[in-house]
Amino acid sequence: MNSSDNFINQENDSVDIVKEVRYYLFFWPWFLASVILFGLGTYIYLRYANTVYQTNATLQVKDASSDPSSFLTEGAGAMFNFNRVKIDNYIAQIGSKLNLSIMTDRLDLRTQVYAVGRVKQSLAFGDEIPFNIVFKTDQDYDQIRLVLEPTEGAIQIGETEEIQFGFLEPFETDDFILIVNANAVEDSSEFLIKRSSKSKTITSLSKQIEINASSKTGDNIDLLVQGSNIERNEAIINTLIDVAHQQQTRDKQEIFALSIDFINNRLGSIKSEIDSLTLKTTGFKSDNQIFSPEAQTTAALSNITTLDQEQFNLTTQRALAQSLKRNLENQNDYSLLPSNIGLYSGNVNDLVVSYNELVLKRKNLLAGATNRNPLVVQLSDQLKDLKGNIFESINNYINSIDTSLSKYKEFKNRTSSEVSKIPGLEASLLSFQRKFQIAEKLFLFLLERREEASISFESTLPNTRVINFANTDYIPIAPKKQILALAAVLLGLLVPFGVLYILKLLDTKIHTRDELEKSIPNLDIMGEVPFVQDMESVKDPRGIFAEASRVIRSNISFKLKDDEDCKVILSTSSIKGEGKTLSAFNIAASYVAAGNKVLLVGADLRNPQLHTLFGINRKSNSKGLSNLISNNLDEVPPDYFVTMNLFNNQIDLLLSGSIPPNPAELLGSQSFIKVLNNVKQSYDYIVIDSAPLVLVSDTIPLLKYADLVIYTTRAHFTDKKLILFINKLVEDNKINNIGLVLNGIKTGAKSYYKYGYSYRYSYQYKYNYGYGYGYSEDKS
Repeated sequence: MNSSDNFINQENDSVDIVKEVRYYLFFWPWFLASVILFGLGTYIYLRYANTVYQTNATLQVKDASSDPSSFLTEGAGAMFNFNRVKIDNYIAQIGSKLNLSIMTDRLDLRTQVYAVGRVKQSLAFGDEIPFNIVFKTDQDYDQIRLVLEPTEGAIQIGETEEIQFGFLEPFETDDFILIVNANAVEDSSEFLIKRSSKSKTITSLSKQIEINASSKTGDNIDLLVQGSNIERNEAIINTLIDVAHQQQTRDKQEIFALSIDFINNRLGSIKSEIDSLTLKTTGFKSDNQIFSPEAQTTAALSNITTLDQEQFNLTTQRALAQSLKRNLENQNDYSLLPSNIGLYSGNVNDLVVSYNELVLKRKNLLAGATNRNPLVVQLSDQLKDLKGNIFESINNYINSIDTSLSKYKEFKNRTSSEVSKIPGLEASLLSFQRKFQIAEKLFLFLLERREEASISFESTLPNTRVINFANTDYIPIAPKKQILALAAVLLGLLVPFGVLYILKLLDTKIHTRDELEKSIPNLDIMGEVPFVQDMESVKDPRGIFAEASRVIRSNISFKLKDDEDCKVILSTSSIKGEGKTLSAFNIAASYVAAGNKVLLVGADLRNPQLHTLFGINRKSNSKGLSNLISNNLDEVPPDYFVTMNLFNNQIDLLLSGSIPPNPAELLGSQSFIKVLNNVKQSYDYIVIDSAPLVLVSDTIPLLKYADLVIYTTRAHFTDKKLILFINKLVEDNKINNIGLVLNGIKTGAKSYYKYGYSYRYSYQYKYNYGYGYGYSEDKS
């Protein structure tokens, strides 16, 4: 496995729970401060927040059959068919903007009055307000400040000046009238009056009021409103229910009213139609002289029968009269005539009787006398005259019969004609009667329906009934103190936890020896150097710094060959600020304390820092490594070395000297090799402080001359990505013998690992190492 795979795999190692817990516990002041901060914020919020209560009411949608007016409209069919509609329709109707607008006007919800207390403002309503303000215009007001004293008041409208007024008379402006109930003002009180537009008020109410079905299958509707004033909440709910019921009743009454208007209009037109039919029927009967077609037809047929009988009788009389006339004409002598033959003419019958009497009397005379007998002659003359009278009477009678027959025939024809017209006239009359009956029935039906609609109009009830009027739960729904307190504690713990967790996720630095070992398992760690604030403690032979150096020296002994030759130890790092110079100093000081002759060489020619550890002014000593190499001297003059006392022993320093323009070429030259070989003869250990490897190439030529490379990393500073660079150097065989040193380990009671490492980013040495690696000369 290569180094990059090794680096990736070490990220997937299992999490050490104890280590993670100790990491977060180290920041317990953060958690405590966060909990206190959120707790304080919660207390302030609860102190100034208004208590919110919830008010509920329940309505039930009635079945259509429960409407007391429904029995009146059952026979009307589709005309008054009120079917049950969906619950959603009733919810939409109850919460409609029209209902909210009516409720807003009735309760004057556009005006909100707040009682100003020492801590907070509370919404007042109804009897809690010791005054009445009536607005004459639709003007909106952001704030009207009202201060009431027992005897007088002061009002301030917006940013205008305060106006004093008394309670004896109403305070009136162009926009409103203010009437104060002096009996209700006992102490000094302050109020804020706000008036918003009607549209904003309705929008706010529509969001504030919740109307929902109690269940998916039931017929109940729940009304809910939340607010800080219980009386106002209940007034809103109860008024909304009342307005909704009035609207429901008005909607149903509107249907009945439309029906009544329709029926009245129809009754008017039908009445006109009936009157017109009455006039037409009367005129038709008068014009056609028909009153009772059936009776008239019966009478006419009876008359025709009578006429036929009379005509038959007259014809018989005429035949009898003509027979009598022929009998009389056929007589050659006077003989008896038939009498009582059925003639209805009394005159003819009397003359025939008289004639027969004279004939018999003459016949009796002729039995004893001749025709010349005067009595016979007299009787003959009388018979002759009487016979002429009979003829005349018979003719008159026949003429009379003929005249009667003619009139009877004419009357019969006229009667038959009238009888033939009666069916047609009767059909027309029946048509008029049918139209009249239809109009009359419809008129009576509509009269009945109008009465039913009128009764229904007066007895209309809303479609919903109140199950529970507005009822307020006196346990406030907000703010919930227990939940807020718990939330404050949770947030107080979660916020710092989240911040620390995110910082840890974003952190790419090495902090502990464990992390370094997991990152580079194939390299040895020589030791750990603690973080110290006071650089003077570095020179304390009994301090933890010196002890750490001795541990490193012991581990180095296992990395170096056990012979008498001079050992060259090179101290380097990846970037500037990791503490390679301090590591070089520690190692050199440790060997000095052990009685070895040590030379500490400053080979970081670009940014020398070795002189700062010994308090040497570099400008005052211009002789150093760069000058020595540049002069190409065979021997190292003694004045190039600086001897310092350290741990009751002496250590020689070869400082970097003047900053050259070509440090890499100088360190890779034969002159440097000559200098190194020269000083090896005089020292047991040569410790070289070189430049960082990532930033510049100055150290690369020196690696092959080092018996051991001490590679310094710094806790909380060295990026994990730089581990790949170290592995690459080893893989490429640029470094043969290497040991790692972890610098900057912090110790103390606040640590969360066994070595006492604390997780902070504020660490820096007093000589202020940073990331940048400059080329300019140090001016100290």
